[in-house]
Amino acid sequence: MKNIVTFKILHTSDIHGYIYPNSYTTKQEGDFGLAKLSTLIKSVKDEKTILIDSGDTIQGSPLTYYYSKQDQDNANPLANVLNEIGFDYVTIGNHDFNYGKEYLLGYLNHLDAKILNCNLLDIKTKNPFKGITEDIMIIDGVKIGLIGVTTHYIPNWEQPSNIENIDILDAFESTKKQVNSLRDKVDFLIVSYHGGFERDLETNELLTIDTSENQGSKILNEIEGIDLLLTGHQHRSLFGTRNKTIYTQPGYNAQNLAVVVIEYNKDSKSYQVLENKLLDLQNIKADQKVLDLVKEIEDETQKYLDTPVGHIENDLLILDQLDARINKHPIISLINHIQMKYTNADIALCGLANEVSGFRKDISIRDVIGTYVYPNTLVVKKMDGRTLKLALEKTAEFFDLKDGEIVVSDEFNHPKLQLYAYDMYDGIEYTIKVGNKKGERITSLTKNGITINDNDEFSVCMNNYRSSGGGDYFFIKDCEVINDTQTEIIDLLVDYIVETKDIKIPHKDNIKVIK
Repeated sequence: MKNIVTFKILHTSDIHGYIYPNSYTTKQEGDFGLAKLSTLIKSVKDEKTILIDSGDTIQGSPLTYYYSKQDQDNANPLANVLNEIGFDYVTIGNHDFNYGKEYLLGYLNHLDAKILNCNLLDIKTKNPFKGITEDIMIIDGVKIGLIGVTTHYIPNWEQPSNIENIDILDAFESTKKQVNSLRDKVDFLIVSYHGGFERDLETNELLTIDTSENQGSKILNEIEGIDLLLTGHQHRSLFGTRNKTIYTQPGYNAQNLAVVVIEYNKDSKSYQVLENKLLDLQNIKADQKVLDLVKEIEDETQKYLDTPVGHIENDLLILDQLDARINKHPIISLINHIQMKYTNADIALCGLANEVSGFRKDISIRDVIGTYVYPNTLVVKKMDGRTLKLALEKTAEFFDLKDGEIVVSDEFNHPKLQLYAYDMYDGIEYTIKVGNKKGERITSLTKNGITINDNDEFSVCMNNYRSSGGGDYFFIKDCEVINDTQTEIIDLLVDYIVETKDIKIPHKDNIKVIK
C-alpha cells in the first residue's frame, strides 16, 4: 500500500573504542566490537533505515588511549569505521571529551554522519559546539525528526580545559524546548540522548540519588510528543515502551544492536511498532573491511601493549573483584604510593574499574592499562578531618550485608555496575563496620596511629573525576586545589615502573572491612 511506509531505526551507544572483537587483556575473541557489529548492521540495513550512535564512541579502549598519544593530523579511526558502516547520525557522549577537544574534533570533523547536539553550545555564538540542533529525514514522504542531547553532568567529571568555551545546558530543558519546536513539523520524532534512566521503568521508583546525571525517566514522564527515545551512558541493555514512547539502550563496547521497525500510516497519521529488540553478536563474523581499515593502528597498539616495563616477584592478578576491595589488593597500595611520591601528598586514594587485570611477574604496558583503565589526571586537594570522614563514609556505602556476608550494595550493581565507586586510601588507617547504618560505618580513623580530628588538615591526592565531585562527592569538589598536575595517572604508573624496574609493593594492611 502506497500510504503505508515501513522504516527502521538501528541504534548503538557506548562503543568506547572497541573495534576488533578481541580482549586487550587475554587476546581472546568475544562477541563485541564494531567489526562484528558492522556485519550485523549491513545484514539488516536497507534504504529505509536510519542508523544512529548515541555517544561515548572514541574513548575507553587501549586502542583509543594509544591513538590519543599520537599526532592528531588524520581522521580518528573511529570516524573511518563509522563512515564505512554508514552511520547517519551521532550524538556526543561525556567520555568523548576525555582526551581533549583536538582529539574529539579529529573524530567529529571527519564524520559523514550528521552530529545532533542541542545542548552543548559555543559559549560565544550560542550555536551548537559542533553539529546541528535538529534534523528532518524524509522516507517515502514520512517526515522523521531527530534531536540529539547529552547529559549536562559533564562538568562534574571533566577537566575544565577539555570543555573550555562550551556552554552545557540542562539536558531535559533543552530536549523539551527542541521537541516543542520540531513536533508539529514531523510525523515521527526521535530523541538520541546520551544519558540513562534514573527511575525503574516498570514501577517508576527512583533508583539512585536524583542528581540529574540521568534524566531519561523525566523525559519519558514529562515531555509529550517523543515517539522514540534512544539512550545510553548506563551501559544497560533495555528496550520497551513507556507513556507511549518507545525506548532503547544497547549495552556497551558494541555488544548489541537496537532495532526498531515502524509501520507508518500516512492516511491516519499513526504508526505501530512492528519490532523493538536488541540483537547480539553470537555467530557473527567480523567485517573484514572494518578490520582492514584499522589494522595498522591496531597492530601498533598491540605492539605498544606488549612493551615490557618492569618486573615483580610474583603475579599480582586480580581474580576476585569483591575480595580485591574487602581485602585491599596490593596493587592499590602501589598506585597510591606512586601518587603520593609524585605529589608529596599526605594521603592518596584510588579505586579499581569494573574489570581489571592486575600485573603479571613481567609487567607490560598491557598490564598497566588493563589495571588502570581511565584517562584520569592527578589532583591534590586540601581536606580537613571532617571532610575526610565524610568521604570515607561515602565510600563505605559501597558494602552491604546479605545473609550475614559482606556484599556489594545493590545501588552499585543496579541500574549500572559501579565497582569503580569504591575508593581505598593510603596514608591513614581506618575501619569500616558494614553492619552499622550509613553515615556511621567508620569506627576508627587514624594517621600513624593518632586519631584524626575534624580540624586536622591534609593534602590528599586523587583523580580528577573524584576531585570534581564525580560519584556525588560534592563536598570534595568544594575543597581547595593545591596542585592540579594535568598528568595522566597511567603515565605516572608506567614512568615509575620503567624507572624502578624491580618493583617492590609497599603494601599496607591499613583498611579493615568488618561485619
